[in-house]
Amino acid sequence: MAFPRGLRRRCEQRLSALSLPDPFTVEGFRALLEQERGRPIVLEPLPALGPDLPCGLWIALPSVDVVYYEPRTSPAHRDLIKLHELGHVLCGHTGTFELSRLSVLLPDLTPELIAGLLGAGRTGYHTAEEQEAEMIALLLADLVGTDDGPSAVSGRLAASLLHPVRPPRWRKA
Repeated sequence: MAFPRGLRRRCEQRLSALSLPDPFTVEGFRALLEQERGRPIVLEPLPALGPDLPCGLWIALPSVDVVYYEPRTSPAHRDLIKLHELGHVLCGHTGTFELSRLSVLLPDLTPELIAGLLGAGRTGYHTAEEQEAEMIALLLADLVGTDDGPSAVSGRLAASLLHPVRPPRWRKA
């Protein structure tokens, strides 16, 4: 996947405006965004309902943001999914989403209500919003540490997508 020119710099600038938790954790970032938005952000595992669901999804309900993530994957991949969806929250994206796929997850909601809640949702990494959320997730994933330091998976993902990988200049000391 090739990212548009200047995307990384724009995402670094957006992140540099935040007081990121130190040490950085996905939960700490969720709490920071929750405080910034002045409303709860809940992380929920996606139910095992079939192959047509995305691996992550953000739904902005009237009084709460719900971020769904795929629980049946590695911890590093779960973190990346959560960070991607929280990237959408940070950027205030709306996007587009195929409503028939969401009806599997939320069968009691009408298509009209779902469309209003999603602002129309997302699929794939072909849109500017998806690329921006993915870049933010990749930048932040390198900050998620393990007992051995940064996640090896996030490092490999970043190395394969962001040649060359530079230390995060935007990270506040």
